[in-house]
Amino acid sequence: MFLCLMNLCIVQCIFGATVAPAPLAQVEISDEFWGPKLAVWRNTTIPDCFVKFEKTGAFKNFDRVRDGENGGHDGPPWYDGLIYEMIRAAADFLTVKPDPALESQIDGYIERIAAAAAKDPDGYIETFTQLMEPDHRWGLNGGYERIQHDLYNAGALMEAGTHYYEATGRTTLLNVAVRMANLMFKTMGPPPKRNIIPSHPLAEEAAVNLYRLFRDHPEVKDKVDMPVNERDFLSLAEFWLEARGHHCGKPDWEHTNETECQKFIRDKLYGDDRPSWGAYAQDHKPLLEQETIEGHAVRATLVCAGLAAAARADARDDYTHAAQRLWENMVYKKMHLTGGVGAFANDEKFGPDYVLPNNAYLETCAAVGAGFFHENMFLLFQEGKYIDELERVLYNGVLSGVSLEGNSYFYENPLEATNRQRWEWHGCPCCPPMFLKIMGALPGYVYGIADNSLYVNLFVGSRLTTSLQGRKVMVSQETRYPWDGKVMISPDPEVPVAFDLRIRIPGWSNAFTFTVNGESFNDVPVNHGYAVLRRTWKSGDRISFELPMPVRTVFANPNVEANAGRMALMRGPIVYCLEPADNPTPIKRLFMQSDGGFATEYRADLLGGVILIKGKALTLQEWKDGALYCDNASDTIPVDFTAIPFYANSNRASGDLAVWIPMKNH
Repeated sequence: MFLCLMNLCIVQCIFGATVAPAPLAQVEISDEFWGPKLAVWRNTTIPDCFVKFEKTGAFKNFDRVRDGENGGHDGPPWYDGLIYEMIRAAADFLTVKPDPALESQIDGYIERIAAAAAKDPDGYIETFTQLMEPDHRWGLNGGYERIQHDLYNAGALMEAGTHYYEATGRTTLLNVAVRMANLMFKTMGPPPKRNIIPSHPLAEEAAVNLYRLFRDHPEVKDKVDMPVNERDFLSLAEFWLEARGHHCGKPDWEHTNETECQKFIRDKLYGDDRPSWGAYAQDHKPLLEQETIEGHAVRATLVCAGLAAAARADARDDYTHAAQRLWENMVYKKMHLTGGVGAFANDEKFGPDYVLPNNAYLETCAAVGAGFFHENMFLLFQEGKYIDELERVLYNGVLSGVSLEGNSYFYENPLEATNRQRWEWHGCPCCPPMFLKIMGALPGYVYGIADNSLYVNLFVGSRLTTSLQGRKVMVSQETRYPWDGKVMISPDPEVPVAFDLRIRIPGWSNAFTFTVNGESFNDVPVNHGYAVLRRTWKSGDRISFELPMPVRTVFANPNVEANAGRMALMRGPIVYCLEPADNPTPIKRLFMQSDGGFATEYRADLLGGVILIKGKALTLQEWKDGALYCDNASDTIPVDFTAIPFYANSNRASGDLAVWIPMKNH
């Protein structure tokens, strides 16, 4: 069924059509919000991270392996993986905007990595294990893969090799990655191979994407110096996914401390099988049988992102159903307002359903992992709700992880904090590379492309050049989103061409308007989160799309005890918070009113340009320490408050932070 309005048709989204993210090289960002930020990350954050990794010995580890040394590993065991993640992220930035100096710098790093990898005849490269525990490859023979991160690092290597080849056409790092992938396929799998899985996921999606590279571009096989059977890489990823929960059943991570569990593994008491890594590493039961998302939030989101990627690559219904079940549990019962996940610092883990404390851990890496999961679910289902959550976490839980200047960072992103302050570097600097990975991929998230459809997923000023129905098509967006809900979309095909333009209607919006070439259309149906405009598009067509952006008062699910009697503020996709820099009254002494007469003000000179929310709050005339509520209006006095976007917090002075504020009469 579809409704034809003159030459315009609005049709239902066709579930199940093949869709892909727009190739990075085909998207040019010209956006007032994202454009300057991408420039900061390209010009400041990437160089800042590489310099700090150099200073802390990350690259010297490869040199030591190359030179046949023992001991002396610098940084944590997963340092190799962080370097590979930096290369992947930088490669995506290079794809969008070439930078010969950065490319030359990375080529130098790759030369050192390749020289280290060449020392082993099988292509094994893992500097911590080689330098510190050379008899414990893959965590075997008394090794401890939970700490060694052999397979996490190998996954990041596969990512880096794939992305750097796509950016530059160079195969040196891809060769290293393929040798490592071939070695893992030869070593790991059903009997008689070894039952070895990544205790820290990442390698699953990386192997799927390595498979996709060679499947979609078989000519690349002729550019590497070893045999390639791309199906091996997909089979390896599927083994890692399906082998979770299949082990000797010990140690008992739930009732035994980590020291004793490590001793059990170091003493090789698991026999001929492998040890369990427990719920912490999503290994407590088979992944396809898990009902709830559990354990270390970064590991959980990354294994789920890999599950969704494999489901799409191999059309696996069992994978699809499991991914959907885990996504729904995460989003509807274990996710915070900012899109952040991971309630507790202990094991950096999810809590039970609806246990969402405001001082939660909410690691930047976990927000990034959730973003990858959301994007892969969109590619699998083509439903707008997955992009709604990608948008939420990008603008809030992820973006808060790096300062506006681009050279200081956050590991944790709680919704309530005292004396909050960013760090310049960290003993475990995993968050900056993960942040750069998702932001390097951002241009590809703006649009989705199918044979006869173009999805407008994110509202970002940009220009896409692609092919639809065999014809060259350019599409541009003009917008001041997220500060303004007006979006102008301009198709510009080389010749008139028919295709469906699918425009996401965000879940936070309850109203929208469309005009096409100046003609208004009302009552446009929304299917799977998209309004779908079908017509033969020609150069000069213009679609005007507007989403009203009032200030919204937000209340938590009643099952979330932490936020009973509290409210938060949002406008568009942006979550707001209160900081002392804008509020003379201590934040902990404020009570909000849902009818607070909110006003907005754009400040170009503040925090890189933001819209502030202002209004009236209440505070007690005589504050009593520990008071959490006021039950008599005469005891309160009105005070002004100002809220800023959560992502911009802690960019001025250290201080308190709050998203959820107690309400009057609660």
